[in-house]
Amino acid sequence: MRKEISPEMYNYNKFPGPQFITFENQVKSDDYSFVILENIKDAFDPTVFSQRFSEILLKYDYIVGDWGNEQLRLKGFYKDNKDAKKFNRISRLDDYIKEYCNFGCAYFILENPEPQEVTFEEERSSKRRKSSRKRSGNRSREEVKSANNKVTNKHFSTQKRKDNRVRDERSKKRQQQKEIQSAKQHFVIRKKEK
Repeated sequence: MRKEISPEMYNYNKFPGPQFITFENQVKSDDYSFVILENIKDAFDPTVFSQRFSEILLKYDYIVGDWGNEQLRLKGFYKDNKDAKKFNRISRLDDYIKEYCNFGCAYFILENPEPQEVTFEEERSSKRRKSSRKRSGNRSREEVKSANNKVTNKHFSTQKRKDNRVRDERSKKRQQQKEIQSAKQHFVIRKKEK
């Protein structure tokens, strides 16, 4: 049986985002403001939009929201003059609506007047890793060679140990199989007497 959930509990974002309000053709929150360009079939709902909104969408010039299966899907598009993939440009919006949205669905288009570059902690940590690699390039060639020799010698010694272990395990298995075979040869099954 399907569990009934109230619409207020549909917050899909891990961390609650900003609360949006709408008046005339403006959508605003404390930090962000958007302009409603199109609102087909009265698709824009500020509570659901605030539940689905993520800061990653701030990098786009346009945000398109479409309804399917009673769920709002948001997708960002860039202006045509930006260097981006062709499919992510606003001139391809009609293709997106025809190909990926339900036929005749309700959708809206918001314009972001101030797109922002968004960076996350994961991207920052990868930059740190790259900088540590650059530092290792400052070592002399002799230091690098000696470090490589130590690594390879260590590798060969551990490889020999692994080979010896594998060889010992195989010989133990063979010995056990021989004992089982010899025991089977001397085993006699008797009929049960009544």
